[in-house]
Amino acid sequence: MWDLGEQSPSCLWGLAELSSLELQMLTNEKSLFSSGTSYSENDSGCSSSPCGNGGSCKDLEVGYQCICPVEPVAYMGINCELLYDACIEHECPAHMTCTPTPGLLEYECVCTAGSAGTACDSVDECESSPCTDRFECVDAPAGYTCRCQLGPGGEGCQAESSVCSSQPCLNNGTCVEAAGGYRCLCRPGFSGATCGDDIDECASGPCRNGAICRDSAGEYSCFCVNCDTEIDECASDPCQNGALCNDHVGFYTCTCAPGYQGAQCEVDINECESQPCQSNGTCHDLINSYRCDCSDTGFEGTHCELDILECASDPCHNSATCLEGIKGYSCACWPGYTGQDCEEDVDECVTEPCHNGGLCLERSNPAHYGTQPHFPSNFSYSQAAGFLCQCQPGFTGETCFTNIDECESQPCQNGGLCQDLVNGFLCHCLPGYSGVECAVNINECEEGPCKNGAVCEDGIADYSCHCAPGQDGITWGGKNCSVQLTGCQTHDCQNEALCIPTYQAESHGHLCQCQPGFYDATCSTPTTFSFASRGLLFIELPENSESRRGAGGASVSLRFRTTLPSAVLFYRGHGAEYLFLELLDGILHAELKREGVGYPLLLEGLRVDDGQWHKVEVVVHSTVQLKLWHGSCEAGVCLQSSPVPPGTALMPQAFLHLYIGGADDPMANNTRSQQGFVGCLEDLQVDAEAVLPADLPLAESPVARPGCERTEWCLSQPCLHGGLCVDLWASFRCDCPRPYAGPACSYEHPAATFGLENSTSFASFTLSDSLGADFNLSFFLRSRKPDGLLVQVCNGTGPCLTLYLRDSQLSIETSPTDTLTFPGNVADGRRHLVALSFQGGSVGALQSDTFVELGQLPAQALGAGSEMFIGGHPDPDSAELWGGHFKGCLQDIQLNSQQIEFFQVENSSLPGELNRTQTGNLVNGCMSDDTCKSEPCQNGGRCIVTWNDFHCSCPANFTGKFCEEKVWCESDPCPEATTCVDVVAGYVCLANATFNSYGAMEFTTNTSVTRTLSSLHLDFRTRDEDAVLLRAVEEVDSLQVAIKNSSLLVDIRSGNSIEGVSFLSPQPVTDGAWHSVSVSMEEPAALSSRWLLRLDGVNATLQGNAGSLDFLKNNALVVLAENFTGCLGRVQIGGIFLPFPAHGPYPQPEQFQRAGPGSAQLGCSGADVCASSPCLNGGTCEDQFDSFRCGCSAGWAGQRCEANIDDCQPSPCVHGDCVDAVADFQCECFRGFIGKRCDINVDDCVRHQCLNGATCVDGVYGYSCKCPPQYSGPRCEGQGSLQINWTFTLGHSGNIFHCKHLLGKEPKFCLEGAVQVQTLRGSALYRIRILPFYQCGKNFTCLNGGRCITESWGANCSCRPGFTGRNCQININECDPNPCQNGGTCQDSENRYKCVCSASYTGERCDINRRQSEGTYSPSQQEVAGARLEMDSVLKQRVWAHLSHSSVVGAVGAAGAALLLVLAVATAIAMKRRRATQGTYSPSRQEKDGARVEMWNVIKMPPTERLI
Repeated sequence: MWDLGEQSPSCLWGLAELSSLELQMLTNEKSLFSSGTSYSENDSGCSSSPCGNGGSCKDLEVGYQCICPVEPVAYMGINCELLYDACIEHECPAHMTCTPTPGLLEYECVCTAGSAGTACDSVDECESSPCTDRFECVDAPAGYTCRCQLGPGGEGCQAESSVCSSQPCLNNGTCVEAAGGYRCLCRPGFSGATCGDDIDECASGPCRNGAICRDSAGEYSCFCVNCDTEIDECASDPCQNGALCNDHVGFYTCTCAPGYQGAQCEVDINECESQPCQSNGTCHDLINSYRCDCSDTGFEGTHCELDILECASDPCHNSATCLEGIKGYSCACWPGYTGQDCEEDVDECVTEPCHNGGLCLERSNPAHYGTQPHFPSNFSYSQAAGFLCQCQPGFTGETCFTNIDECESQPCQNGGLCQDLVNGFLCHCLPGYSGVECAVNINECEEGPCKNGAVCEDGIADYSCHCAPGQDGITWGGKNCSVQLTGCQTHDCQNEALCIPTYQAESHGHLCQCQPGFYDATCSTPTTFSFASRGLLFIELPENSESRRGAGGASVSLRFRTTLPSAVLFYRGHGAEYLFLELLDGILHAELKREGVGYPLLLEGLRVDDGQWHKVEVVVHSTVQLKLWHGSCEAGVCLQSSPVPPGTALMPQAFLHLYIGGADDPMANNTRSQQGFVGCLEDLQVDAEAVLPADLPLAESPVARPGCERTEWCLSQPCLHGGLCVDLWASFRCDCPRPYAGPACSYEHPAATFGLENSTSFASFTLSDSLGADFNLSFFLRSRKPDGLLVQVCNGTGPCLTLYLRDSQLSIETSPTDTLTFPGNVADGRRHLVALSFQGGSVGALQSDTFVELGQLPAQALGAGSEMFIGGHPDPDSAELWGGHFKGCLQDIQLNSQQIEFFQVENSSLPGELNRTQTGNLVNGCMSDDTCKSEPCQNGGRCIVTWNDFHCSCPANFTGKFCEEKVWCESDPCPEATTCVDVVAGYVCLANATFNSYGAMEFTTNTSVTRTLSSLHLDFRTRDEDAVLLRAVEEVDSLQVAIKNSSLLVDIRSGNSIEGVSFLSPQPVTDGAWHSVSVSMEEPAALSSRWLLRLDGVNATLQGNAGSLDFLKNNALVVLAENFTGCLGRVQIGGIFLPFPAHGPYPQPEQFQRAGPGSAQLGCSGADVCASSPCLNGGTCEDQFDSFRCGCSAGWAGQRCEANIDDCQPSPCVHGDCVDAVADFQCECFRGFIGKRCDINVDDCVRHQCLNGATCVDGVYGYSCKCPPQYSGPRCEGQGSLQINWTFTLGHSGNIFHCKHLLGKEPKFCLEGAVQVQTLRGSALYRIRILPFYQCGKNFTCLNGGRCITESWGANCSCRPGFTGRNCQININECDPNPCQNGGTCQDSENRYKCVCSASYTGERCDINRRQSEGTYSPSQQEVAGARLEMDSVLKQRVWAHLSHSSVVGAVGAAGAALLLVLAVATAIAMKRRRATQGTYSPSRQEKDGARVEMWNVIKMPPTERLI
């Protein structure tokens, strides 16, 4: 409704006469506002949310501004209440009409009817670009359409905000964009370019009947002249369509029915005008409503706003993705599928892509998944495209195009040549091998070539025989161990050398293996020589020696023994270049120096100055090595090494100079010991050549001599009084403890007794020389007097230095304010060593062999003429300040290591710096007073003098220091089964007691108890969960010790004014074990205090406070064991016992006495739980009071010792298989190892046959010879330069040897393949077979569960029973030859066979005739023994374990047990017969033979029988 402004009290007229058309025109003009920004001055601002249809509101200084939305529907108007009309802002050419689309940012220019000419006949009206910016021109048959193109930021096509941002339109005019600028849409009542002109609405004379017109802003008012009659403007029914007419003074208004508008409601509102139907749906206008027709749009819903989901019916096949569209859908197919609905599977196999007969399998076929190789277990459309080729054997590749090279994996073993075939290969084997892969080493041992019990070891196209010891000590040798070796029957080996028989070239001989200290072929030449004192031997080594000719290094090895910790063993070279070995503080130190660079080596941690023989070697090659043979070293040899530059290893000319046992000056300065050697040497070798005593200038040396004379000086313990004997090889030295001295520690420095029988003693000395402020003072002290002067030194000018006893502690003083105390009690009657150090102002002391700092004192210099008083002063009063004279003994006083003698010693004198001036009452020796002189012992006691004290040896019934106390228990006053305990002035008879929930005991105190009862002690043992151990109540005071829910409860209450204490143990105490509880007051003298508790050794402080238990003195009743089952032991209150045994009156005045009739069984006994012997397998039953615990014997565990402990659990066998036993285990050692745990590698070098000074290198079940440079051959027996590292194995035969592959070492002479090399060196022809070196896990694999073992010559397989071959690839045929008799058919299986017998035979081998066996049956001795064994191992545990706990044994007795035994034996025999007739198992030949082979692996042959 229009706001008609202010009305006068007089009638208004004239407005009612406005025609409806004029009013409609005003209304329409009012609605013409642009979408976007509008302004209002008549509103309250944005607080009322005036902006509709999603418009945003912005407050202005005057009014507000609505910013209207443009998407998805555009709005305009002050409050964004109108749909946007694009034709308001845009104009069409004059001959065209602008047609907008309400709510959209587009308009259409259509030629008007009747317009003709080129303008409307033009083919393309858009050529002239009639649309403004951001509008796209679309040509139409009768014009064109301008469609908005949103900008990059989503902005629309309305006027740019920058043109109207200055708000140029006045009077609330609306600013809209126009060509070249803007134009203002003015509100009614205003006009002009900026709406600044106020229109005079009265200019047209709207008022009638003489009314007066008054103009106002946008309206006018009519003032009637004649107002007598009020006209009813509704009388003519001006309102249409059922509207309600409202009469007013001078006008009327119509209230329209829903769906109509206009002044007279004559206009049917077109609800379709706002285009509510979306998605091109057709709108049908209705009365106050509309209907959207969504036909053929692809949408549905009230406004056609819902896209019809064509994908809801899941039209796409094969898991394709359905994509929604307008009036349709599309399917996104997985690769491998096609068609509108992906219903067609592309056949990738139609082109036959697989070659060589390969089978093409489509990936899209679900049947292949989980059934065909190379297909996953589950089908997935994501991987259904393509195909897979299933190739014929022998072909590979995606399309089976590639022929597989079966030789690529190198299947042919042992050097076999591989030939590739289609789907296969062919191996051409080297001699000695067979099989598909040349993996079968032809077993030359099958024919049994080895004789006399020898063990045959198969080789490569060969075999080796390991000869066994024969009868009566016969030794066998030869290829087949068929030759009796006689080389040692008559031999010339001397000095306990080991004779080793040999057999070469059909000739018998022997070798002598020398003991240490001997050399040559018969071990007749001694190698031992010795140095009796420090000296040396010099040798000039020959330059043209074979060992040094062309040699690349140097070496020295020897054996030595000595007791001196530091000495030079040898020195090679001169001052600039040298190699030496020495002992340094008992350990070995070697050093090489070349070209100004030193290479020291030190074997730390091993002292070798123990007088025993030790072997050591120093080698210079590519490294400098120091080796020591010692039992504590790994593999028996300790090694230290250091790399040296290549040129350094060459032997210099200076190394031809060799010094033994020392070195000349100044070369000795290069060593750290710088001392000659004293001791014995033997087996000296220089550069692998023996240096014998005959080669040394022993006759020219006064210190060296042949042999080794040794005296064990310390064996007779020559040092007395605990002196330490030091062996100096040629003599000995005694390190004596103080106060002893002399060569054998036999002399004791005399002690001086001061104050004997309470006399006054002293000694004084005068220092003739100055000692300064740094000095040491030490002496032995023995006294029982806690105070007294010990030593005082005064220089006459300053304060004295005084040592004295104060309260049994040693004090050191220079002034009353400067005093230090030596910690500990030194006046206890024992001898104490006092050692003091004065260094300037610092004072220290030796205490328990540890030096401790005592503190600082003013420096006191001891100058010449200073007086030194010991034990007192000549003037007795002068010593009172320090506790008087000293009483006791002083001994071995040393001042700066100089002895101070109180008495003249024969052939001795005082040190030069001391002069004795006087002594008084000193007694030589440490003497005691006669302390028994006063007869202190009473009651017939015998007095025995101890040092300044006495001991009373009392009669049996008295005790105490003076025998003043009577011992009551000595007269045995207590009855049997009780224990007598002495107490003050009496005794008590004690015993444990057993209670059974009744018979509680009651006690009260007698009237003589005077002590404070401030403690309680109780021992108990029970399994009761709730019981009272001790209870006492007296008015408001109470005491309770009980068991509550298996925990110990202690509760003490003392009156109403004290809170009391309480304790409940966190751990249960009802486990049947003895428990001990003690409680005591923290402050017994206080009225109340905290209480301390100790339970089973664990201390606790109870919460709260309580008084003492003195209320028990008031004849309060103490009740023990109330409703208690268990045992009570010692019970004390305030230290007074509560005894259980009945007894007459005790003599002591203070005691607790029985007050009631209760009694208990003396002793502690529960149920006899061990009577049934519940512990098995020898376990010991331990009674734990109504329960038991089994102490199992070794090897058993479990609650009743029923479980056998697996002793193999920790894998104790290092190189072997473990077999469990009872409390033990057995190790079946691998070849080459022995010992309980198979941890000892057999030293095969003990009986080696390496010749010409070669070094034997021990291996596993074999050894190798490391030859000197000029020798070669397996035993280094040939001369020449052939550099081959020979390995002599225990399986050699003839001239064929196994070459050891030395990993990481150059040169590598062991090559892959099977090449044979022949070389002639000297007179020997060597034929070498170089074998490939196999390693477990790399190029060698054991099949059929075989275990791979890496040995010194490579990998080997230990096969499971039933398999054989180098790789365990051969399944042994147990049916060859056929073991089944009487026509039985043998069926082979793994490690066993089965005989299928004919109808007439049965048994394991079909060897039992059924008709003959159907009669009586008599078990064989073996079957009976086997049955007995089975009964022992199976039924023994089952039957007897059950019967031991049953009453049947008691009822039936021995006869029943015997009957059960007979039945068990019969059952076992029947079971054995049944098993025997079914023929299911027979041990294979390998098991029988293998048992012997395994025996040789475990029990290794003696070296004399192997090394032939």
